[in-house]
Amino acid sequence: MSDLPRLFYITTGLKEPNAFATWSAVLSPLFEPRSYGASGKTPTGSAAGIIIGDLLIARVMFNAQNFLRDEQRIRATPDHILFHLYTSGGFNGVVNRQRTVIGPGKVAIIDLAHGVDTRAFSSNTLSLIVPRKLLSDLPLDMLKPRLDPLRNELLAAHIMSLRERSAQLSQADVEATVANTVGFLKDLLAPDPEALPAPAREADESVTALIEATIRDSLASPDLSPDWLASTLKISRASLYRFFASHGGIMRYIQERRLLAVRAALSDPLEMRLLSRLSADFGFKSEAHFSRSFRSRFGITASAYRKAQLDISARTQLTSPDVVQQWWTSVRQ
Repeated sequence: MSDLPRLFYITTGLKEPNAFATWSAVLSPLFEPRSYGASGKTPTGSAAGIIIGDLLIARVMFNAQNFLRDEQRIRATPDHILFHLYTSGGFNGVVNRQRTVIGPGKVAIIDLAHGVDTRAFSSNTLSLIVPRKLLSDLPLDMLKPRLDPLRNELLAAHIMSLRERSAQLSQADVEATVANTVGFLKDLLAPDPEALPAPAREADESVTALIEATIRDSLASPDLSPDWLASTLKISRASLYRFFASHGGIMRYIQERRLLAVRAALSDPLEMRLLSRLSADFGFKSEAHFSRSFRSRFGITASAYRKAQLDISARTQLTSPDVVQQWWTSVRQ
């Protein structure tokens, strides 16, 4: 279990006025939530996350609503950058002074120095918030709301990986984790990265990152194998094995990614899937195979691990919205 500050805002089960008040307070540094549509349903949502030094990452779920960021809010709150991956749902509206549409699998890049007016569907998302100062040597005023497919895939994979690892990080991991994420974002968002000649080592790192992203997107696929990856990515099997030699081989890496993904899901208080569904969704041959693999890797059964996480969540009080607001302002300078 991570010893980093945790955020825990679960509005399910709260009376509607209390759910709306909690949700509005949590969002206040970013947006004003409003209802929309014929039903006029009260906007609510839940979030569970980790503060990693100057970064904040969280899983966020919400019903259909309108998100607004006006000039008054821009003047009153810091202008961080929000990288918002939609695993389901999406939105349409104005972000970064451009009208855009974001759907499942896409990362919205939202510069909070500008106004926001979006209509969001009921969504399940991962949010990574990065202070502007950490990316100050990029031309941030030129940020587009979305990336090309390749860079979107790499960014989505990085956000999911960071979220998976966040529950197990310690204070000793913070500096390196922040540096790794900031370095990755600077490389990814650099103007016209394809136009810059990359050294062989950096080219290898880019290919490896693409392979990792493809593996992550395909964990449930029965076709996931070295032959399938080589064919899909149009690289040789020899190159594939070379890239993953330090991980003990490609199949060992795939198995590790499956186990880490399941452990992250079991650590998530918003995750409701049964163990049988999780084992299938992450590509294990059977629930029995999953159970043996999980216990062998982590020294505890999956059901016992989930119970321990649920017990922790049951004892956890809702985090005060002041925690987010204090972090939001303290990393401004």
